[in-house]
Amino acid sequence: MLYKFPKQIFTFVILLLGVVLFGCGDKTEKQNEMSADDISPDTISTLTPLTEERETEDEMMVSIPDVKGTWTGTFDKRATSLKITEQTDSSFSGKITINYREVINQEVKGMVHPSSMKITMADQLHSRYRGKYSGTLSEDGKTFSGTFTMDLDGTKFSYNLTKK
Repeated sequence: MLYKFPKQIFTFVILLLGVVLFGCGDKTEKQNEMSADDISPDTISTLTPLTEERETEDEMMVSIPDVKGTWTGTFDKRATSLKITEQTDSSFSGKITINYREVINQEVKGMVHPSSMKITMADQLHSRYRGKYSGTLSEDGKTFSGTFTMDLDGTKFSYNLTKK
């Protein structure tokens, strides 16, 4: 006995095969691009040598600011401190404390982009409040302000920190 498939199932199977065979778009162009929103805990530790090499060449002309130390200020209008304890060239790591009713302590890793005076960093500990920081360092290297974006739902908070 021969079974006939309904037209809708046949159409669905053809569309599914098209997506599998041809994909949803050209992914090769985006593969080598990275923005501040793309930085994650894994991204920082797995940067390809080519990416690091390209950044190093571009930034050799500009000296890398020293961001190591204690930064204090506000995050979402709450008292905050960022302690950057390690810095190797343009990469750094440290801890941030945000004084909400329930204090948030988070480890961070990031990068300084001296040619643009941008700093990007990402939370390292798994938490529902985990996210990415994208900001600008002042010319004198004493203030750092920007936006934090929560990974969970994209909620954004502003911060403003001053180096002690």
